[in-house]
Order: sequence, then C-alpha cells, then structure tokens
Amino acid sequence: MNKYYTSIKSKDGFGAQYQRIIQTYIYCKLHTLNFAYTPLEFIEHNYDNDQNYINKIEELINLKSKLQNIDNSMIVEELDFGSIVMKYTEANIDLCNENNHMQFIKDCFWENKERNHFKNNKMNIAVHIRRPNSHDTRIEGANTPNGYYLNIMNEIREKYKDSPLQFHIYSQGVIENFKELEKEDVEFHLDEEITQTFVGLVAADILVLSPSSFSYVAGLLSDGIVYYKPFWHNKKRDWVV
Repeated sequence: MNKYYTSIKSKDGFGAQYQRIIQTYIYCKLHTLNFAYTPLEFIEHNYDNDQNYINKIEELINLKSKLQNIDNSMIVEELDFGSIVMKYTEANIDLCNENNHMQFIKDCFWENKERNHFKNNKMNIAVHIRRPNSHDTRIEGANTPNGYYLNIMNEIREKYKDSPLQFHIYSQGVIENFKELEKEDVEFHLDEEITQTFVGLVAADILVLSPSSFSYVAGLLSDGIVYYKPFWHNKKRDWVV
C-alpha cells in the first residue's frame, strides 16, 4: 500500500496554516512523495465565532476539492514543518516558489475568484499592518511603527508618480491609530472579513508585507511587486527589502 504524507495539524491562524500546507505540498512534489490533503479543523482569529469560518477558508484556498484528501484507509505520515519542510523550503525559497507546483496552488486559489478585485482602473497597493488583537498580542511585526509603512508608501508615490495610485491599508483597530497614513489616495480596510482582506493582498499590483505569515503567504501567491520586511521567513529574490 502506498504511503502518503500530509501537513501537520495546528491551531494557528490562517496564514501560518496555509503556509504549512503549501510548503508541505511543494516539498512532497519536489521529493516525489505522495501528498494527501488534511482538511482544516480549527483556525485562530475567528473573532465572531462564525460557524462557517472553516468552510470560508477552505473555499478561499480551494484545495480540498482539488487534492486527494486523507482517509482512514491510508498510511499517512505528518511531515514535521519546522525540522523538515521549513528547513528545506527556507533554504531553497526560489526553487520552491517558482515551479509548476506553486503555479497549481495559485491556479486553485484564483479559480473561484475574479482577478480584477478592485475594479478601479488604478495601480492598487495593498499595505498589511500587523497589530495586536484579542487572540494574539505577539509583538513581532505588531510593533513596527506607522512611519515604516509611510516611508514605503511615499517611495511608491514617487516611483509611480505618473500612474493613478490607490493604497489599501489592511489592519485592525480604529482609524485614529493610523492618522499619519491618511491621504486622499488611501482607503482603510480595518477589521475587514478575512477572505476579502486576503484576496485584496494577493490581487494587488504592489503588496507591502508586515512580519506576519498572513501577508507573507499572500506574497508567495502574488504576481505583483512585493515589499518585504525581514523576519524569520526568507524573502524571494525578486522581493524589495
């Protein structure tokens, strides 16, 4: 009987879990191992206790119906993410994200969505600003000052000054916390529904990451320009530091 490999189960937020699924799938493909998909069971940051939250996330990533799912008849091993999968994918970040297997992940993601997400005929810049929330007060990323993002936004304004620009700030909290970022070319998406936020990040022409798996994995899916702030996950070679 064939042996299958799958991603480890966890109770992290969506970004971290999606990243593990993607990178475990690609690791298996690059090492000619049989991969089976483990459907999601629990995801943090379901602030409203939405009973349909898991289904919304499954529809967002659109892998459950595209890949063979694990079942009790299989011999299945969970591949440890930290010591096996991440160790390899971080060391071979471009190899793991510039191949047909990653393109399959992207195609699955976009199959049930419209790529023209913003519908405004402008160059759209998505800026993810990680801030503390009721489920997670970890300071990495959350303590990055607004001035960091403002500097990047101004650099983009200057570089693309001949193009109509629309910035989209994706974060949590109240607008008073982002006063220095307010301008006529800025739209705020605060505490927006998670699937809409994530599609906006991936669909943007330019994506500004925060040190967060949520926007990091959006960067892996993005076909646009990505601005990266160094943290514990490595950058792709074409990302702007």
